[in-house]
Amino acid sequence: MRTWFILFAASILAVAACGARTGLHVDTELADAGPDADAGPDVSDAPDAPMDPDVVVPDCVGAGITYIYLISNQNQLLRFYPPDLSVEAIGTIDCPTMLGGHPFSMAVDRKGIAYVLFDSGELFRVSTLTAICTTTGFISDGDLFPTTFGMGFSANKNDQGESLFIAGTTGNSPGVASRLGVINTENFAIALGSPLSKAIGDPELTGTGDARLFGFAPSDPTSPHFAEIDKATSTVLSDQILDLQLSSIAGWAFAAWGGDFYFFTAEQQNGPTSIHRFTPGGSLSPPVVQVLQGTNIVGAGVSTCAPSE
Repeated sequence: MRTWFILFAASILAVAACGARTGLHVDTELADAGPDADAGPDVSDAPDAPMDPDVVVPDCVGAGITYIYLISNQNQLLRFYPPDLSVEAIGTIDCPTMLGGHPFSMAVDRKGIAYVLFDSGELFRVSTLTAICTTTGFISDGDLFPTTFGMGFSANKNDQGESLFIAGTTGNSPGVASRLGVINTENFAIALGSPLSKAIGDPELTGTGDARLFGFAPSDPTSPHFAEIDKATSTVLSDQILDLQLSSIAGWAFAAWGGDFYFFTAEQQNGPTSIHRFTPGGSLSPPVVQVLQGTNIVGAGVSTCAPSE
């Protein structure tokens, strides 16, 4: 078990990522790449909309298609393309877990590497091109931060990098606010942030190209929270209660893409998963735009270079 180093973040960074769970056909193009192939940049053309001038993401310019990547509780890795709502199977991950368990959450960096957290607390790196899985050595022990947590990559506000944000609660008591943190993906130390200013449940994290952070927490399925979070202070800037017509919740994830938010929710362990598309300023009862039969999506990740509109 890797020792956790607690660092106090003097300044917190800017966002654009998530969230916060069989063998499949792999496209020939993906399979031919081989296990040693780089994932390749998971980025899209630079958005035309103006962005925060302090947000620098130079390697997003002139690149290709950006997907929302999905992980199921049965180890299925998929990619979702919002413009046409298509979902393609990439493969089945086979992570060398020592403690067993199933995927719980996922985040994807702009190089196309997915970080998949298992409910055992183990964190793995997964290629979104080949579904090849490697260990990171990170195992959360639950003492200083919860064993399981939501997570999403964010672009740094004042440099060209990005960081992996996490959010979770250290207790199961109702009303306990989640705490923010950052995992250093070089040495897997944690910079521990403050608890959220308001208890909204256990959120998954995602963000937008203009460096805003959002959380989605359907812990109470009848009143799921969709909140904007100030990463520097952990203040909940806004909190909206959505109506997703859920009677129970067995898995959830979400991600931002093209100015909209996509919520992935399953009411049963074996699915199906409904995909709701929410447009800010629109109805708080967002429509279902796609249904994935027999699949319980528990994690979603999207590049910090995803289009903002």
